[in-house]
Order: sequence, then C-alpha cells, then structure tokens
Amino acid sequence: MFISVFIPTGNRKESLKKVLDSLKNQTYKNFETIIVDYRSKNEVFKLIDEYKKILNIVIINQMEKGLSRAANLALEKAKGEIFIRTDDDVVMRERWLESIKETFGQDERIGGVTGPSIIPEEYIKNRDLFSFERKFKDGNFFWKIIGEIYFNFLMEGEPYKVSHWFKSGAFSLGSSYPGSLKENFQEVNNLEACNFSVRTNLLRRIGGFDVTYTGVGDYHEGDASFKIKNLGYKLIFNPKVILYHCPSQDGFFNDRPSSYPRMVNFIIFYLRNIKLDSFSKGVRFVSYIIFQDCYYFYQFIITKQSSQLGAIRGSVVGFLEYYKSKRK
Repeated sequence: MFISVFIPTGNRKESLKKVLDSLKNQTYKNFETIIVDYRSKNEVFKLIDEYKKILNIVIINQMEKGLSRAANLALEKAKGEIFIRTDDDVVMRERWLESIKETFGQDERIGGVTGPSIIPEEYIKNRDLFSFERKFKDGNFFWKIIGEIYFNFLMEGEPYKVSHWFKSGAFSLGSSYPGSLKENFQEVNNLEACNFSVRTNLLRRIGGFDVTYTGVGDYHEGDASFKIKNLGYKLIFNPKVILYHCPSQDGFFNDRPSSYPRMVNFIIFYLRNIKLDSFSKGVRFVSYIIFQDCYYFYQFIITKQSSQLGAIRGSVVGFLEYYKSKRK
C-alpha cells in the first residue's frame, strides 16, 4: 500500500525539520512526502533539499494562500492509495504510518483513519481553546459557570470524547490529551485535522477539499470527513495512530486571529454537515454562535486586535453565503 503524506508549510523551518525527522524514522517506508510551500524563505528549501536524499519528497510552490487550496494541489500530485493530511508542527510516533496502513487493511469499508493528536503540556499556551478550557475547570466562580455551559450543554457532558462533532457544532477535545491513548478502537464522525488519512479515490470522488472555506481554511477537513462518511464509509479512531501536535507560532500562526472567515466557515460547515434539523440542535447551534462571538469580543478586549470583532459580522454573512451556495 503506497501512501502520500501531505504537509502544508510556510516559513517554519525548525518545526518542519522535526516532522521530516519523524517521517525518516517511520517503520513503514512505502510512502511519498508532498510538501506544499507558501512563500518560504530560502533556508526552508535548503532544509528540504537535505531531506530529499533520505525521503521521497515532492515539493509544490503555492501561489494563492489557503490550506484547502494547498491540500488540493497535493491531491493532484498524490500517487498513494492513502492520502494523509498532517501539519508542519507535529512529531509522529515511529509506527504511525504502519498503524494507519494496518487499520485500512482491516476493512475496505473504512474510508478514513485518525488517532491521538496530543498537544504536549508546554504547547497548550499556543492554543487559546485549551487555555480557556483550563479556566473553565480551575478558574474563579465566573469561569466555572461558563465552563458548565460549555462542557455540559454545548459539549453534551462529553468534552473528552475523541474525534467527535457535537450537535452545537463544537468539537471534542479528547484526542488532544494523553487519555486518548487509552481509548478503544472505535468509529467516529471526525478526523483530526493534523492526523487525517483517507482513501485517495474517495477524496477525489467527493471533489477534493472545498475551497469555499476561506481564510486559513478552518473546517475544510471536517467537511471532507462528513462527505466520505455520507458515502457509506466508516471513519475510525485507532489509539495506535499517534502523533504529538506542537503548535508553532511562526508562519500561518499569524493568520489565525482573523475571526471573520472562521465564523463564516463554521456556519457553512454546520448547515451543510451537522444540519439544522431539530429544535434541540437549533438551540445548541445558536447558543454556540453567541458563545463564540462573546469569546472573540473578549479576545478583542484583551488583544486590542480589531480583527477579533469580525466574528459578529461573520455570524450573519455565514448564513448568507450558505444560502447563496445552495442556489448555485
């Protein structure tokens, strides 16, 4: 089974080196590495040239920004039966690829595979969501009240469930914690964005990744996961498919504060895939939109970044964009 491993990158030499070292040390060797680069400096290409002596590397220069576009460029070139989308700031266990290959080999109806995507303690601060999750658990009375709403209503009392979308549109946090290593092999409804592997023919069958998801492309992986699942294939969480996500603050990190496209993407993703088809889901969905708008307003107060206020406009435009796309 030949595998294509896609890595999007942009000026992240140090973290990219760790990824390439991880791939060099994989027990399974029958794979290619497709690096899609967006305007990196020369030292990144020098690094890649060094690893070309060890790994089967294909390099693609991306001219138009966007992770979904980068993924589609990689998909066009991919020769593998399995297409893996990972990040340029991860470290994989040595049997990561072996475990992915073995999982797909168990059943031809398995369309996608994911696993623990653990964020080490020292990197938690690089992801606001996880820092806030700590406040919800251990903060003062005010934060704990918000935590009760978040954990028990929006996340239905199961915040540490692995690879799962809730009725509100919130996603579970479980795969990012060491406890996920003890989870059972199980069917899920989400593939972790940095630990995302699917059958290449299925990904091409659904038209690849949807470039409707703008900005840094939030939710395009979740969208593809749902489409593959809706074809009648299973998405599997295997606790042996292990990597460590060490979020870098270089390169793409600086694009993340723009809340407008993230909110637009969220609403389009929800209405297409989770669907507003019951009163209960509607209440949770609207509550989660309000929750996110409040979060971004709080971030605006803390950071003084006006881009954080874009979520409020995005909450309206997302609905308009969804219904506009329905008319096409």
